[in-house]
Amino acid sequence: MNRVLLLILVAGATFLIILFAVKPELIGDIWLWLVGLSGVIIKAFQSLIAYVKKMFSGNSEQTDDIEPSPENNTVAPSNSNKSLTTVNEKALDGITLHLLRYSDDGETTIGMLTINNKFYCYTLEDTFHEEKIPKETRIPAGTYKIDYLREETPSTKKMRKLYNEWFMYHLELKNVPNFKYVYIHNGGTHNDTEGCILVSDSLNVSSDKTFLSNSRETFRRLYIYLSEQLNNSIPVRIIIHDENWLNSLK
Repeated sequence: MNRVLLLILVAGATFLIILFAVKPELIGDIWLWLVGLSGVIIKAFQSLIAYVKKMFSGNSEQTDDIEPSPENNTVAPSNSNKSLTTVNEKALDGITLHLLRYSDDGETTIGMLTINNKFYCYTLEDTFHEEKIPKETRIPAGTYKIDYLREETPSTKKMRKLYNEWFMYHLELKNVPNFKYVYIHNGGTHNDTEGCILVSDSLNVSSDKTFLSNSRETFRRLYIYLSEQLNNSIPVRIIIHDENWLNSLK
């Protein structure tokens, strides 16, 4: 029995060695999947601890306005020491999205999007630049209100034509310092972002370029959900964390 088990283990190890030798990009895929999964597990564990503390303390949280605080209106470099606990995360009587950036390869930033502390999808943005390069730079971390951009822009008309059954106005991040017209929408690569946030259920990093697939369906689902909240006067905000959010969990 032990000999059979040993042969199975040797065969399995040989298969993995050959597989990684033929397709070395699989190592990157597996690593990103593990990072994403660990982030979701950590976030769930944090929520559980917070719930237990609240249950024993008996203190109720105060509701805060959705507008970003003054300290969030400055551009912060991605290597700053800002942690999850230093970003304005007071309770909101509405919907809170968290964008947790976890990888930047110098061209593309990928992250995870949660809604009310539950994993929702992956995100793709431009890379970080100390000085903004138009259409090639991601927005700074911070807390931003999300609302419709009620303007008949050429982009709005184009999106309505493409998605006439459900699209009305762009979902815009308000008051982003040094940026204008920052939307949440669908797309494939960083060439489609221009500072905006792309969303998708599927992330592919096995080729030369990181790209999203199934982005259109993910965006449709997210847009319908958020528009229902906004149409019912429920406030929506997004809190964006740079890659060093993991440091606050140590």
